[in-house]
Amino acid sequence: MSKLFATKAVLFDMDGVLLDSEPLWEESVKETLAFYDVDYDQLHQQYDLSTTGVRIDQVVDLYCQLLPQKKIPSSVMVNKIIEVVIDKVSIAKPILPGVHESLKLCRELGLKVGLASSSPMRVIDAITDCLNITNCFDVRVSAEALSHGKPHPAVYLCAADKIGESPLQCITIEDSLPGMIATKAARMSSIVIPAISDRKLPQWCLADYQLTSLLELTPEHLK
Repeated sequence: MSKLFATKAVLFDMDGVLLDSEPLWEESVKETLAFYDVDYDQLHQQYDLSTTGVRIDQVVDLYCQLLPQKKIPSSVMVNKIIEVVIDKVSIAKPILPGVHESLKLCRELGLKVGLASSSPMRVIDAITDCLNITNCFDVRVSAEALSHGKPHPAVYLCAADKIGESPLQCITIEDSLPGMIATKAARMSSIVIPAISDRKLPQWCLADYQLTSLLELTPEHLK
């Protein structure tokens, strides 16, 4: 693919790209909802909900709107989910194939490396620490304190600003549709690694490259 602007920085999403944490988030949400006598599967089927890549506080706010009779304290629920997720990730350490190789490749190519995630900063800190990759990133940015999470481009624009490069010279690596949309809205190039169940979705045609694993990442993708 010919590009007008050479890549200067690679911005990684975290959940679903660096580690297989999506199932652990789902388990944590299920357990927390069960505490309030809410069946996660039934709720998601009833309203056809898809929350992959969405900020956890926004997910909980949605639950609270759909379940006003439960009078769920959203901040308490968010904190509980985060605590459970951190515990599960710290035990499982489900790092995905190709993480170390891709981070090394970026450095060998002289690229800056950032992390831009919808997860709260304390989750980012806990996860990158337990995986021993905190020092691999020049910047780590959370959408937690921003006015909008993905698919809004704010987190990626913030990461580009902090890393000191134009969005036009940044490329992101994402696993979710909201993340890809955020990338394109930020005017960045896009590499996607969808979950197996989502790989055939036609929406991925918006990405510049679609891979099945970080192990497939090559210098050509990062030009």
